[in-house]
Amino acid sequence: MKNIVFDLGRVLLDYQPLVWLKKKNYTHYNELFEIIFQNPSWIKLDEGTITREEFTEKLINEYPELALDIEEIMEEWIELLLPIENNIKLLSLLKEKGYSLYIISNFHLDAYNRFLKKQDWFTLFDGAIISAKEKLIKPDLRIYELLLERYHLNADECLFIDDSLDNINACKNVGMDGIHLPNHSKLEEKLKEHHII
Repeated sequence: MKNIVFDLGRVLLDYQPLVWLKKKNYTHYNELFEIIFQNPSWIKLDEGTITREEFTEKLINEYPELALDIEEIMEEWIELLLPIENNIKLLSLLKEKGYSLYIISNFHLDAYNRFLKKQDWFTLFDGAIISAKEKLIKPDLRIYELLLERYHLNADECLFIDDSLDNINACKNVGMDGIHLPNHSKLEEKLKEHHII
């Protein structure tokens, strides 16, 4: 195995919008969670087919009584993306052991530009496929094929780590190996099981 490919959300980044909304003391936190983070159009941000501004405007038109909260949340929501420090530390160890590191993530363009690119650890990666930039989302097989093609990788030399079983099954369909990680605290243990570290 030469290449370790990571998902971001719930693997390297903690993502708990409801917890964040509660901490921010929004009165209607359950409703706001449903309206924003459970909105069918949220996935369009991952697909790159709608901008944050367009999504915000759409929500404000639908829920004018919550306009101020919606606007504030859509400006500040990237605060809830917290690096999972124990897993981030493993990136340096993997680099020291000679692995190349990549990302395949369903991720908003806005969050990529305002958050991800500014993280020190992002420079440890040799390449990244971000759904909103490519207009492709997991588990579409083409997003995995794009990684292989763009970075000239062999599928059988890639190990993909994701919290979604559907995404792991998809990576296996293009010949990659995969680790299903429903619990991010198990990453080190899983890498040891696969004799990676």
